Amino acid sequence: MSFTLEEFNQCISDLYEQSQQIHDRWQLIKTSKGSYLIYSFTDENCLKYEFHVVYSESYSVPVLYFNISHLDGSLLSLDDVWKIFTHKKNSNMYETITQQEHLILHRPFFILHPCHTENLLKQVADQSIKKKFLFWLSIYGQSVGLPLSVRYAMNGM
Repeated sequence: MSFTLEEFNQCISDLYEQSQQIHDRWQLIKTSKGSYLIYSFTDENCLKYEFHVVYSESYSVPVLYFNISHLDGSLLSLDDVWKIFTHKKNSNMYETITQQEHLILHRPFFILHPCHTENLLKQVADQSIKKKFLFWLSIYGQSVGLPLSVRYAMNGM
């Protein structure tokens, strides 16, 4: 259950448009290397979270990249990120969250590895591509603290 690049671009454009309607924080970035979404916020511990939804041509699925930094801009280490998400002990953090170069920005980011995305999407194989995208984003996003308004599902993205 994969996405074409065109389907991915349509999904991120639709999410961005809906974000504008509900006054959410998503930004749509278009570059010569590809388009992607960004969502960022600062939590109550003064940590800045920045999430990027990017298309992986290798896996033909969306990928969730993220960085967490202090307000001075210094990035958390991989060990510190694992500590934040220790409540997810039922999964192997080494298989789930890794650090690699961002596909478009070519800077180090943490990533929820896409190797299991296709299996996840098989659970909603009979749904539209937009619903599959939203399902993926809600499952992967919540595992690393990405807030996603229920209004996206209610407004029939």
